[in-house]
Amino acid sequence: MEPDWQRLTIVIHSLTGGGSEHAAATMASHWADSGRDVTLVTLDSVENDQIAFSPKVERVGLGVMSDSTGIWSAIKANQWRIQTLRDALVKSGPDRVISLTDRTNVLTLLAARGTDLKIIVSERTDIRHHRIGRVWEWLRKRTYPGARSIVVQTDAVRAAMKPIARNTPIHVIPNAVSLPLAEGDTAPSRQELGLPEDGNWFVAVGRLSYEKGFDRLIEAFIQAAEQCPTWNLLIIGDGPEKSKLQEATQTHGLQDRVLFPGWIESPWPAIPKSSIAVLPSRYEGFPNALLEAMSHGLAPIAFDCESGPAEIITHNNDGLLIPQDDVVALAAAMKSLANDDSTRTSLATAALSVNDRFSPEQVFTLWEAVLNDCP
Repeated sequence: MEPDWQRLTIVIHSLTGGGSEHAAATMASHWADSGRDVTLVTLDSVENDQIAFSPKVERVGLGVMSDSTGIWSAIKANQWRIQTLRDALVKSGPDRVISLTDRTNVLTLLAARGTDLKIIVSERTDIRHHRIGRVWEWLRKRTYPGARSIVVQTDAVRAAMKPIARNTPIHVIPNAVSLPLAEGDTAPSRQELGLPEDGNWFVAVGRLSYEKGFDRLIEAFIQAAEQCPTWNLLIIGDGPEKSKLQEATQTHGLQDRVLFPGWIESPWPAIPKSSIAVLPSRYEGFPNALLEAMSHGLAPIAFDCESGPAEIITHNNDGLLIPQDDVVALAAAMKSLANDDSTRTSLATAALSVNDRFSPEQVFTLWEAVLNDCP
């Protein structure tokens, strides 16, 4: 049976870096390159984009991301955002709309009220742990039942979502590994990315915010540093915790061994394959950074937070899962793997299985089924 949709609009807050933003750009590129008419809408302006996507995608940046100074200002700002988003959705004329991330999902569903737009919302984190504010959570409970479908990334989050939208179909679709470089494209060099040319590195990528747990990673590195004298720590990303993290390294005299190069788009091809990828998150949805590191042949270590890492890593087979919050165990794992070339190589080789398990072909087949079965 031929699908009854050709035009797709994808909505997200921005394209300024992060797993959800990468997912939105990848989805838009996939369907645009396969012949669909795709519009990618962000609440942010186009000028702030940091993520590449197919030139076949129509790009719309609404520029409605300004901060509010109080409750009445916030109400007026969100009314403006909803109306602006509504106008953009109607203008794009989609057969289907996919919205990504919690607050954007709420705004999209509010914008679609009174229209015949078919909205599919994609929740990108663990709603049991990620707080978005009492008002937003109240709005989520009242708007999500109006979605045609809800997509989450793990079975655990699906179970948590059921009480919010009991009569709405809820589907589990993980992230896909990054699409390979197009023919003729080359990965940037380490020098172009501002990365060290050699050395042994523990590498972590993500937004420098509390839930990503980089403070715990630095604490573990402090414990491991003396027994790993040739290993240093590379933390790629930006965010509100950056200055605090840098201060922690200076306090312990490790500022020369911990590098903060800022946000780098697709750093993994330039990372030495002998490196160890570390995911220290307190909670996750389905961690792109971990998936991408494994797809490029790095041995991974991750805290076994409630949603995400255990769906990707099989402990002692293609990576190491560390009991959540056990920083001492994380430091021990970092020391052990850094000093065991054989185990590190074995885990890194097995980690490449994610390229089959989470291939774009498999993941987009699941998405196609959701889009096709949209009442």
